[in-house]
Amino acid sequence: MNEGEERIVFDTEPLVAYIHDEPGAEDVKEYLDRVVDGTVNGFVSPVTLTEVHYIAQRYSTELDPDDFITDLRAYGVDQVTASNCWREAARYKHKYQVALGDAYSLAAAEYVDAPLLVGGDDDFDGVTEVKIERFRDDSA
Repeated sequence: MNEGEERIVFDTEPLVAYIHDEPGAEDVKEYLDRVVDGTVNGFVSPVTLTEVHYIAQRYSTELDPDDFITDLRAYGVDQVTASNCWREAARYKHKYQVALGDAYSLAAAEYVDAPLLVGGDDDFDGVTEVKIERFRDDSA
C-alpha cells in the first residue's frame, strides 16, 4: 500500500447490511467495488470478520458466510491482525465503553490511518481519534 492512497475500514454493520440487502447495501457495494478496482484499500478487524460470520449464520441468506469472507479477501479487503491493534482496542473500549467489535474496528482504522465505515447507530458518537463515515443514518 502506497502512502496517500485512499483507505477505508469496514465495521460489521455495513458488511451485514450488504449481505442481507438492507437499506444502504448499495452504498456499501460502491465501497467494495472501489476496493475491487483498486481505487481504495479496504480493511477489517479480526473481530469484524467474526461478527459478520456469526451474524450471517443467524439469518437466512443466499450468501454463505464462509464464501462471503473468502470473497472479501478476494476483493482485496485486508485483515488488520489483532496483534497490531489489541492495545488500542482496549483503550477505545475503556474510553468510549463501546462493544469489543467496535473497539477493534476503531483500533484497526487508527492502525491503517483510515476512516471507519459504520451504520446509523450512535456507538461512535463522540469519537475524535478516527474519522467516522456513515453509509446510512438509521440502523436497520
